[in-house]
Amino acid sequence: MLFVLFLLCYWYSGLSSLHLLVEESKAKHFPDNDLLHHLQEVVQDAERYGALAQQLLNGKRHTRFRSGGGKSSNQLTVAEFRSFVKQLNSFPCIINQAPQLKDLQTRVDEFQLRSHILLTAEMPRARDLQQLLDSSFQFDLDLPLEKLWERLEQARWLEEQEHAWQEPGSLTVDVMRRLIDLGVGLAPHPLVEKAMAKLQEMLTMCEHWDDRCKRLLKARPRNPLSYLTATLLEVEKITAFLPSAELLKDAVQRAQEWLRKVDTLQAGCKVPVLDTLVELVTQGRAIPVDLDPLPRLESLVEEIHAWTDCATNTFLTPNSPYCLLEVLCPRCDFRTFSLKRKIRKIKDLTSNGGRRKYSKPDELKQLERALNENSDTASAMSTLDQARLHEMQSLHALRVCNENRLHFNKDQNDWKVCLCQGPPVAPMIQCELCRACFHLNCITSPPHGPKVWLCPQCHRSKKPPLEKILPLLASLQRLRVRLPEGDALRYLIERTVNWQHRAQYMLSSGNLKPVQEKVRSSHLYNKWQATAGQMEETDKVSQNVGATSFSLPHEWDNRTIYVQSPFSSGRNCIPLTCLTSELDELLMEAQILQVSLPEVQELYQAILTQPNHSVAESILPVSAVGFENGSTKQQGTERNLAQCEVLNYITKKADHTVRKLKRHYRGSEVRMKRASSSRKKRVTVVQSTDLCSREPQSEDTINCDSLCFFTSESDDDNAVCPAEQCFEPEGDEVDWVQCDGSCNRWFHQVCVGISAETAEREDYMCACCNEKVAAASK
Repeated sequence: MLFVLFLLCYWYSGLSSLHLLVEESKAKHFPDNDLLHHLQEVVQDAERYGALAQQLLNGKRHTRFRSGGGKSSNQLTVAEFRSFVKQLNSFPCIINQAPQLKDLQTRVDEFQLRSHILLTAEMPRARDLQQLLDSSFQFDLDLPLEKLWERLEQARWLEEQEHAWQEPGSLTVDVMRRLIDLGVGLAPHPLVEKAMAKLQEMLTMCEHWDDRCKRLLKARPRNPLSYLTATLLEVEKITAFLPSAELLKDAVQRAQEWLRKVDTLQAGCKVPVLDTLVELVTQGRAIPVDLDPLPRLESLVEEIHAWTDCATNTFLTPNSPYCLLEVLCPRCDFRTFSLKRKIRKIKDLTSNGGRRKYSKPDELKQLERALNENSDTASAMSTLDQARLHEMQSLHALRVCNENRLHFNKDQNDWKVCLCQGPPVAPMIQCELCRACFHLNCITSPPHGPKVWLCPQCHRSKKPPLEKILPLLASLQRLRVRLPEGDALRYLIERTVNWQHRAQYMLSSGNLKPVQEKVRSSHLYNKWQATAGQMEETDKVSQNVGATSFSLPHEWDNRTIYVQSPFSSGRNCIPLTCLTSELDELLMEAQILQVSLPEVQELYQAILTQPNHSVAESILPVSAVGFENGSTKQQGTERNLAQCEVLNYITKKADHTVRKLKRHYRGSEVRMKRASSSRKKRVTVVQSTDLCSREPQSEDTINCDSLCFFTSESDDDNAVCPAEQCFEPEGDEVDWVQCDGSCNRWFHQVCVGISAETAEREDYMCACCNEKVAAASK
């Protein structure tokens, strides 16, 4: 009875007190009874529940993140946790973990309350759900988190799509498609379904407008600006971002800016520059909008290019190493024109399938840049005038230097001449402009008598007559576009007219008489040529540069005047010491000008002709000879309109006449030379007034004896045709054609398979020359 009372005293004590009672019963050997057994069972259960409670309390330290609230096999549910706490509180002793478990139970109850509040809300914030889920990780219990995770995913999706709607730049077609794909995998919710429907509707609308904008940008023909502007206003109502709509907006803005530039250009008082027009056309073509002024600008640019091509054909020779601007502008490149440079230019011209690869000199680039930067024509004329002064000074110094070297250079060993930059070796010829010397086997010398010959560097163009140049300037003025070539052409014409006035004044002033006397009494140097025989063929580059188209008087060539020189005598030049400074500048500029003028021939004839009336009458230019009696003499300033028309007619017929004479008369002369070396006849042709053509032109007037000689058919049969399979034609079939290549051989037209009309109209090149050209192009 005493033990029972003692046990009741420790009933509501701690578990340690019960342990002491059990130990005491064992130590004092109390008899076994039900009460002792019950005490032992209580102690054992209390110890087991205490250990479980401690594990439950310690389990939060080992909790790992479980996405989606994954359930662990050793975790208690909330109901099991409540039952465990209830059983723990029912023990007849106080367990140490009981207060902590009670606190844990209180926090679990609070978590469930907050979870219930968030789940019952229409759509809680994702941040609140995330915080609640983060707090669940402190409980080592199996909590009902599935609903929370579903609601968190829904909340995040809704917030992301709301953010996309608030930022129009981020709501693209790809973003909408991604959001719809994510929304399909979410749990059903009214807000999610509503947002999904809204996104789907916007996506359908965006795809429609995106496709429409792309078709508008690629439409051919292009749509007008007004239609695109109206379409853009409708597209701007869409809050989503469409790349094609942005491209359409950019195109409309560029079109409006382009039209403003065109309006400003048209409203300006200055003539537009070609580079500005080309830039506008390039920009306009890149804009996918139908721009009304663009076709007119394109047509204008095409007309300018056509004008440039026409001017190029008028001035430049085939395969010319110069560009049009370099020919029209005052000369600014005075470097030595060596053979290596010439070969390099020819290779550049024949490379890439015959397309020209021309590199402008640095001086010309600077002049072109200055012309483009000039604001008006007056400034351009001033720039070109400065270039003319530099040209005249540089050429004058070059002429004096070359002529002094010719006269005073006693030691000929270090003297380099010609294109090949070799030593002076006879036979040689001298340029009328720069006064440099050239080997006759390196260039093509002027045939048939003395000519005013220009070297390859000084002979830069065809030198068309002024009548062909004036229409070019008039057509350019009608186009009202400025370009460097146009300014250069205008300056060339002004410079030519100014030179004509000075030349006419010189001819009429009587100031040439002292010069004539000085020229007749001086010892002149000569242009060296071969004295006998025919030059051997050479592999050196041959520059087909002809002389100017007028001849010097025959008595000038026949004078036996020599200088101290190891070279053979030949055609003579006018020494600079015989000329006044004014006349020297006049003659020098006459050769500089890329225009053919009759006053040039008149000046040379006035200086070099004997004062005999009959002689002066016989050497008048064709332009000053009457066609009725051939004895009328008039100065260039007194020509009437009828004579100018005759001159124009002769100029137009010149090409046809030359080709006709070349095919028939010269061919017959070659054939007769082959048949009989003792019989020699020559065609006498009257020179035309084209002062700067590349080969002498002829009239249709031929000596009667020569004409009869050419029509003889007996000698045609004896001529040799170099064709591989010659048919040996006879009688009317004996028609000849000359190769226009490097061999200059004559073939039967029947043997090479061309008609007489084709031979007169087109150039012919034999198979051998064609092979050489093909090999050189490779």
